[in-house]
Amino acid sequence: MMPFLQVNQLHVRYDFSSNRDTLNAVNFELLEGESILLLGPSGCGKSTLTYCLNGLYPRELDGEMQGDVIINGKRTTDYRPGELAQHVGVVFQDPETQFCMLTVEDEVAFGLENIRIPKMKIAKKIDDALELVGLMPFKKATISSLSGGQKQKLALACILALEPKLLILDEPTANLDPMAAMELIETIRSIKVQTGCSLIIIEHQLDGWTELAERCVLLNNDGTIFYDGPLRGAINHKRPLLQKEGIWLPRVANYVLPYHNKTLPIPLTLSAFACQAEQYKPAYWDNNIMPKQTYKQALLVANQIAYSKRKKKIIQNVSINIYHGDFVAIIGSNGSGKTTLSRLLAGIEQPSEGSILLKNKQLASWQEKELRDNIGYVFQNPEHQFITDSVFEEVAYSLRLKELSDEVIKTKTMEMLDNCGLTNLKNHHPFHLSQGQKRRLSVATMLIDNQAMLILDEPTFGQDALSNRELMHLLSERHKTGTTIVMITHDMDLVYEHATRVIVMNQGEIAVNCEPEHLWAKSEKLLQQWQLTLPTPIQLKRCCERRGKNVSTPT
Repeated sequence: MMPFLQVNQLHVRYDFSSNRDTLNAVNFELLEGESILLLGPSGCGKSTLTYCLNGLYPRELDGEMQGDVIINGKRTTDYRPGELAQHVGVVFQDPETQFCMLTVEDEVAFGLENIRIPKMKIAKKIDDALELVGLMPFKKATISSLSGGQKQKLALACILALEPKLLILDEPTANLDPMAAMELIETIRSIKVQTGCSLIIIEHQLDGWTELAERCVLLNNDGTIFYDGPLRGAINHKRPLLQKEGIWLPRVANYVLPYHNKTLPIPLTLSAFACQAEQYKPAYWDNNIMPKQTYKQALLVANQIAYSKRKKKIIQNVSINIYHGDFVAIIGSNGSGKTTLSRLLAGIEQPSEGSILLKNKQLASWQEKELRDNIGYVFQNPEHQFITDSVFEEVAYSLRLKELSDEVIKTKTMEMLDNCGLTNLKNHHPFHLSQGQKRRLSVATMLIDNQAMLILDEPTFGQDALSNRELMHLLSERHKTGTTIVMITHDMDLVYEHATRVIVMNQGEIAVNCEPEHLWAKSEKLLQQWQLTLPTPIQLKRCCERRGKNVSTPT
């Protein structure tokens, strides 16, 4: 069969990175109707490759591109502007960057009008696309009123309306709560069945995708493909290299591998694990329970706070104590109020009702500099906090404000860059980094100081496995030295491994404030109502228990 996509000896080099290629001699093919996982560490060139496949590069490239990208037998450079969009559709990491209209219907229509689809056909194409993603009830809704998952589906509908043969998904679930992520994956599965399109899935978290993709293409840090084949084959034969490059394994496989019976295939999904659960003991997954802590002194106290915007109540009736030494995970569905609550606790926004005290002093009465010396805040969008022209200066900025010596500033900054895997990027502009690298930089700018409390909004999204592990190690070390950590996350495994307390937000209110193990004991119906899933170890343990295995300590 003639390949639908051919990439031949592709090299890409940016002007700001003239000493190395971002993509280096990349070669692969994709058949019509085939699906692949495109995997690699943060900054390895996955998004750059996407821009080459959809024709954005070399047209908009500040740099050089060599080699050929051939779509349906024709070089991308030979397509007329807009023509390639009918063959290759891309849903980017942040769907809001793709929107330019106010309502759902108009947004889908926009792309169709740009390729001059006759008016009499546009209405049906809009309805067909919205039906595919389950957004017909929101056809007349404003985009701003949609949840994160719905916005992701709208971005998908806009692409599907153009009927591309190849659909590229660039970390489509990175900003979604667990249930919304599962729902989106199921939507993609249904679309593939109905349209027969080809898929390229760029993801760090593989759960849910492994049943959709027949093979994986793996990139290393040098932007070179080092494996092209079945994912299970990569795990069997390239595992040390996967770990070195920071490429995530499916979570089930990652937890099971230390105890895996090599005569059986490695389970990539929970259903596959269930078929061989009798081989394992439930106690294998009891070793990450955080010790209970006795809290003595409240660092921050919020009492009956509320917050409204444009006459809409976003936070209401929230009372909470954050204690010295807490590691609090704030979880909940997209749009439940997690980010707004964190901004109120950090003093970035002011509550419309109620009070917040930091060290027994009203938060609003703190001088800004003193407040930032006590509370560090990492934004959900890292670009919102960058203020200098280089990675080094971004991390060094707060140290310079303290008028430390140049020698001390250099030593501390280079140590932090090394800890966050950013040393080789020290002279780059922050806006030239990949999304994962930007996230690490935003965390580094806060970790360089010694605030009493760190509030982090999704610090690990978009991170490869190695960066994720190192980042959480840094936070854990700060926690051990007495820093209070408050972290918003959708990653239930991180909650399981690190949190001493968990707060579930639901429709602007606190639904649960408890130790993590008490949350896992809640009914499945309640967890689904809050758009939550159980952590992987808890799911594995219960699967073993259902198979009748007795709980015992592994030898």
